[in-house]
Amino acid sequence: MGLLDRSRFDEMSSALGKDQFAMLIELLPASYQEERAKILKAIEDKDHETFHRAAHTIKGMAGNMAAEDLAEYARSLETYDGTFDEEVHASIAELDRLNEQTVAAMHAALRG
Repeated sequence: MGLLDRSRFDEMSSALGKDQFAMLIELLPASYQEERAKILKAIEDKDHETFHRAAHTIKGMAGNMAAEDLAEYARSLETYDGTFDEEVHASIAELDRLNEQTVAAMHAALRG
């Protein structure tokens, strides 16, 4: 695994065109933040169903954009059945880190 499945990423970029694909990449941070807010609210409310749905949405979004590591990590949260304690907050911090690294890798891949 890696941040990006480069062959899929390049395929999608070629099929859509770099400009169109770049526009999709620009939408990712806002979409991610929207789902992240749902996750944080679900943690606050101790609502596993909403937590799982938001993680599932991030997983799908990442998978559709060839973001392997982000999709895999979101998949682990999609099935999380533990308590909403410091451990889950550490997991969200890791998800944030992966999201930032993934978007940066996508921009770099489009440039290079």
